[in-house]
Order: sequence, then structure tokens, then C-alpha cells
Amino acid sequence: MASRVSSSLETFLRWWGSELREFVPQGAAAGRGRAQRRLVLSMEGGRRRLFLEKGAQLELLGEAVGSVQSDFYSYRYFGSEGFLPGYSFPRLPLSAYIPGRRSRSRKGDEFVSRPRFLAISEFGPRAIVYHEGVRYRINRVILPIEHAGETDGVVTRAAKQCDHCGYLQPMVGDDSGPDLCQRCERELGQALRPLFRMENVSTRRTERINSDEEERLRLGFEIRSGVRFSEHGGRPSQRRATVLGSDGPIAEMTYGDTATLWRINLGWKRRARKEELGFLLDTERGYWAKNQQDEDDPDDPLSASVRRVIPYVEDWRNCLLLEMTRPLDVGEMASLESALRSAIQVVYQLEEVELASEPLPSNADRRLLLFYESAEGGAGVLRRLVDDAEAVPQLARRALEICHFDPATGADLRRHPRASEECEAACYDCLMSYMNQPDHPRLDRQLIAPLLRELAGARVETAPGPRTRAEHLDALKQLCDSGLEREWLDFLEQQQLRLPDEAQHYEEACRTRADFVYRNSHTVVYVDGPHHDYPHRKERDAAQVACLEDRGWTVVRFGPRAGWEGTVAQYPSVFGRSVARVARDARPAFEVTLFPPDWRSLLASVVTDGIRVEPGRDVTTGGAIVGQSVAELRGPRGAIDLVDARDPLATAVASALGEAGRATLVINPTLPDAGQRIAEALGAVR
Repeated sequence: MASRVSSSLETFLRWWGSELREFVPQGAAAGRGRAQRRLVLSMEGGRRRLFLEKGAQLELLGEAVGSVQSDFYSYRYFGSEGFLPGYSFPRLPLSAYIPGRRSRSRKGDEFVSRPRFLAISEFGPRAIVYHEGVRYRINRVILPIEHAGETDGVVTRAAKQCDHCGYLQPMVGDDSGPDLCQRCERELGQALRPLFRMENVSTRRTERINSDEEERLRLGFEIRSGVRFSEHGGRPSQRRATVLGSDGPIAEMTYGDTATLWRINLGWKRRARKEELGFLLDTERGYWAKNQQDEDDPDDPLSASVRRVIPYVEDWRNCLLLEMTRPLDVGEMASLESALRSAIQVVYQLEEVELASEPLPSNADRRLLLFYESAEGGAGVLRRLVDDAEAVPQLARRALEICHFDPATGADLRRHPRASEECEAACYDCLMSYMNQPDHPRLDRQLIAPLLRELAGARVETAPGPRTRAEHLDALKQLCDSGLEREWLDFLEQQQLRLPDEAQHYEEACRTRADFVYRNSHTVVYVDGPHHDYPHRKERDAAQVACLEDRGWTVVRFGPRAGWEGTVAQYPSVFGRSVARVARDARPAFEVTLFPPDWRSLLASVVTDGIRVEPGRDVTTGGAIVGQSVAELRGPRGAIDLVDARDPLATAVASALGEAGRATLVINPTLPDAGQRIAEALGAVR
């Protein structure tokens, strides 16, 4: 164990140590004072510039080590790599060295950092970086010290990626790798090699940004993403769920904690030979070869040791793969991705930067959707999509609302409640966002409306492992010791509750064999028959429960069949919610506290399955606020704004809404026939 910890620690220290080892030997060889000046003056121009640059980088590194906010702060580094569980630091980004202007003082030197997944493109070979009004070109990668056994000074690896699902299969040494994808069992193509893990980079100044440069352009790279689930005991650590509609399966979902994500830079988009992947790298000095398609890209001195490599970065994230059973075209997949991502953010109250999504295996061939929690530590919401039977239908209903459809009736409402213009295909109130600008021409809410309605009425069957729910259930039943245990499993299946991970789990320290175990919640389950009612058996059961609880287990005991539903209701975090409980827990279609007290009972009386109510809003005319509406009702035939007749500004508010083309009803909520008048007004909406 100690040797494995030592090896792991050495691996994680490689990045930090390589930075110091890259600079310290030359600085130490230079010495101090006059000896250093003599050495610098004796160098040729290129070597002198490189030496001074490394010295400036070392000086920055030394200053940064003592800074709490620095990427080189020791606690930050150890915490980000998992050696300090109580510390929450973001993972180390990649940095670009920005040389200062030529002067006696080099205090202008600094590092600019980017998250890894962004750095693979922004800090890509020969890319342009803009910093404080000056353009810099990424011309060099800061290579780590040469590893034993590597003759060219760089460490590379190889991997195969499935062309159907994007799943990654890393290769070890000269191994030819697997022939079939470990996820979908389709034949794999050629390996990607040599893959070079992206390191920190260095830049050179090119020219100042001038007033004629209206847009900051980056070199276009072909970036490919891939995913691989972590493994425990030689098997992928994942949970599978099937989304079932009235006509059969609609989609398959696969969730994995801390899955490995790769982003691979295959080359420039406009390269002459598409089959030629990667970039030429001087493996001795670290310089990237110039981009032949860029006339303004100057040459850098390359040594004879030049090798073509494919840069990549990797990170670990909670991931969810969504694969539709019916093939969808590019427009449908792009629209579905945007709608579901927005729905997840709204339902689970996430910021836009906390959730990311990408199509797999590529933008041109979209077969799966990859969702991952991009915030450090993860928000824990993607797991709920496979664990909560109501999560997917809830998201689909919210996605319909986002796409301007009534989730109850499917009616096209054509615009956001607060929008003044109708939405034909997509707008910034539904599918469009800054993050998906390349997909804007493909987005169309009409394409996915039937699929979202189907998902809204679907149910989810979850399996706690890589097998399907049916296969996992059969395996559990084969391990059962009694018919009562099999009956308990059938009860879970009928109520669409979570199945246990294992059966017949033996806890040596407590000398007890639990009927079932839920690993994630650290819970053991006993299904007790009548013989557990005898006094001596109760004493032994109590002792075993005390022992298990002392060891951190949660113990759940099921007695007579009539009490099973009540028992699972006490542990929703373990078993989920049953079908009957979901139906009982249905909530009203609106939140009453958002409306004036004397309107609440009236609005509750008019809300039915086909009618939704939303809070009122400020009403403007000519850019000035004239008042407020009380509520907006949406029915199958359209929407209507309600204005309180007792409001002194009611006439002005109704007039402004009418000028905006919105149907309006001015009414006193205390009138006996107020509910009937609202229903009639909704029926008259065209």
C-alpha cells in the first residue's frame, strides 16, 4: 500500500516538479553576479533570449509558490489532485507564459491561465492570445524533463475511439488495443497516435491590436471529445436507465461518477490533408512548427528532432450519456441538446457554466448527447436523471415550456410570455444561447415537440450497474434465499423503485448476512419473515443492527407485507418514490404565494389540467412602466392577462397591453361570477 501511495504521489507531483526542473538547472548553472552576466553575454542571440525567458519564468514561479491565490500554491495543488479531502480547490489550469516588454525590469512577465478544456483550443499550436492590448502567438510548449526510456524527450500515448459512440479505449505501450468497443461492441478503427498531453505553453509577442481589427479571430482547430467511465474491479462504474414510452424504449441513459473526459486537438480545420492529424513539434526545444496556411505566422528555429503529435487534455467529471433509440438528424439532435440542457439548468437551478453538453462522436455525426457537470466537484444533478423516475418527464415538460409549448395540451404558444415577437423556429428565449452559436442555423423547436411530448409521458427504469434493469433483477432473484425476498424484489419492480446493488452481502465483523445492499447510500436491507418475531431472534437482530450502525451502515428492516410501502416512504433517498406516492404528491399547477392573497382562491378554482397560470409583470408603454398585471392564464387556445379592476391604473395597464396585442381582462376578484367570466374570456381567445 505504501509503495502505491508513493508512486501515485510521484505521478501527481510530475507537473509541478517538471516546471522547476525545467528552469532550475540552467539557473543554477548560471550562478550569480558577474559569472551569470558573463555567461549571458557569451550566448548567441537565440540562446540568450531563451535563457532570459526561462529565468523570468523561474522568477515568476518562485513568486507564485508563496501565494495562496496562485496555481503553484502547494495546498491548492495537493487538494486539486485529491490528496487533501477537506480542501476544495479547482483543478489546476494550463498556463501561457506572457513575456513583458523589453526593459531593464521584467516585472511585466506573467502567466495567463485557462481551464483545460478551453486551453486545448485557446492555447493550441500557433494560436493567437490577446492580452492587455497586445497580440501574442503560442509558439512553444514547455516540455517536462526527459523521461527514462524516451529517446525524443516527450512522453506520448495512444488510444482508440469508437466512431459510433465516442467511447475511449486507451492503449498501453505497443499493444494493438481492443478490436471492439467496450461500450457498444462495434468494430474500432485505427488508433490515434502519438497523443501528447498538453503542457503549459510559452508565447512570443507579434504586434499590437490596431483599430482596424474589429473581431478577435482564433485559429480554427478540429476538436474531438471522448469519454470513458471509471472502473472498479475491472468493470465500468456506471448506472443505466431506460426511458420507456407507450410504444417501447425511447432512449437509453448511462451515468458515471468521475468519468474521464478527453478533448483532442486533431489539427487545423483548414489543413490541406484531412487525413494528416496533429502538429509538428520540436521535441528538443518545444517549438511548434509554423502554420503553413497563415502567411503572418513567423518561423521559429527548429532542431533536427521534429515529430508529429496530437495534443490532448483530460479531466474527470460526472457524466451522462443519452442515446435515442430512433435515429435523429443533426437539427433534431442539436435542438434536443439545447432544450434538455436549458431544462436541467432551470429545474435544478444551475448556472450556465455549471453544466455543459456535447454531441458524440462528433458534431457532424450526432448519435449521442454527452452532458457533464463542468463546475468543480459537480452539482450532483445528472445522477438524479437515472435515480428519480420522475426526473425525465419533469425535464421534458419544462423543455416544452421553454420551447413555447403548453406541456399539458401540446398547444403552440408561439412566444415567451414576456416576449413581444413570435418565435418561428428558435429564439434566445428558447433554444438559442451564446454557447451554441454554431448550431443556430440548425435549431428548430418544432422538430422536437413530438419527442418532448413523448418523453413527458414516459417512465424510467433504472439499473444500478452496467446491465439492464431486467438483467439485474434476474441476477438478484437467483441469489435470493427465500420466496419472500423475491416477492420483495417484485414489489420494488411494480412500484418502480430502485433495485439494490447486491444480494446476500456478508459483513464479517458483525457476523451477519444482509439480504440486500445499496452501496451508494451505504444501506443494508433485511426482509424478515415470521421467525424474526421470536424473542431470542429479536435480541440477535438488535445486536447485529447495533454492530452494523457502529460501522456506518444504515439498516432497514421490512416486516409484514402490508407495511412495505410505508417503510420505503421513510427512505426516499435509498429507494426513491413509489408510483402511488408520486401520484399523491402531485402539486398544484402554480405557486400560490406569488399572487395577491385575495386572488389565490379564484386562480386555484380556474386552473385545470389544460390551463396554467403565471405571475403578472410590469407593463410598459413608450419605455415607461405604467403599472402591473396580476396574472397570465394560458389555455389551449391562447393566453390572457388579468388586471385588477380595483387598481387605479387598471385602465392604463389594459390599454398598454392592448397596444401590445395581448388579450386582457379587467376584473374584480371578489365578484361572485369572476371565475365564470375568466373561463369565458379564455374560451374567446383566438
